Amino acid sequence: MSVTGYMYNINATKKLGELELSAGLEGNRSWHNQFKHSAYVYIGGLHPGLTEGDVVIVFSQFGEIVDVNLIRDKSTGKSKGFCFICYEDQRSTILAVDNMNGFQLLKRTLRVDHVDKYKAPKNLDENEKDEEGDPKLLKYEATGAEGKGHGVYNVTSSQLKIDEVARGRKVVSSKAGVEDEDEAWAKAFEESLKAEGGDKKAKKKKDKKDKKDKKKSKEAKKEEKRQLKEMLAEAKRLKQEAKRAKEEAKRIKEERKKGGTGGRDTLADASGGGKPDAGKSTARGTAKGEPSCSSSTSSGSASEDSDDAPSERPKKRTKK
Repeated sequence: MSVTGYMYNINATKKLGELELSAGLEGNRSWHNQFKHSAYVYIGGLHPGLTEGDVVIVFSQFGEIVDVNLIRDKSTGKSKGFCFICYEDQRSTILAVDNMNGFQLLKRTLRVDHVDKYKAPKNLDENEKDEEGDPKLLKYEATGAEGKGHGVYNVTSSQLKIDEVARGRKVVSSKAGVEDEDEAWAKAFEESLKAEGGDKKAKKKKDKKDKKDKKKSKEAKKEEKRQLKEMLAEAKRLKQEAKRAKEEAKRIKEERKKGGTGGRDTLADASGGGKPDAGKSTARGTAKGEPSCSSSTSSGSASEDSDDAPSERPKKRTKK
């Protein structure tokens, strides 16, 4: 904390507020009580670009402002960076000092403090002279929040628009008739319940519809999956059938190939293309008088015919 200079006053005032809060001092025991006769507040450290209206907007949050005196250079009209404001209620000065002292506004630290004896600026009328020939001193009048006197409103265009909107709302509410506070509260409560009930019904209906749509989309996805599964199964079956058909064609081709080779071997045997040793042995056996299989077979068949011949012949009839 700086010991002297501009920040000393700011830090000292802030320190007083902290001590009061820690000690629980209030009322007549507070340091603010010594300025209870003055409703003026000093504001220092203002940005040169701020106007009276800007100051009113910032500090009107603590109470109604009845006078604003922004000190300007008489030759250039530029702000000197400090001003004095007066509140309608003196207690608003306490709130302004405690909350805005040391506040950063446009990268500048504000110094806000009570004013013990405020000296009003002198307004002189150059056209009128007094008895001594000096310009006549005019009576000082408070500027008010909009610069046209205390209690004079709707001077600026922005405030005029705000007032028009507020009056329109009042007219609409007055058409409904005068109601008791309890009746108005009950009516507002019933309307809020109705609105809440309507919102609940609409929400319930919407949730039901969303749930139904979600179910439909789920079923559609399920059906698509089932159809895709069937298509895959059908493709697999067709692939297996094609594979079996290919194997069957291959087997038939191999059988045909084997059958052609066997026919050629049979033709070769029939044309005497057998082994010569087997023919020679057969001829030798026949020459030596050895019976062949064919002769034995034929003799056997002849004997069988001879045995069966008497039985097959019809018996002759004898005359008596």
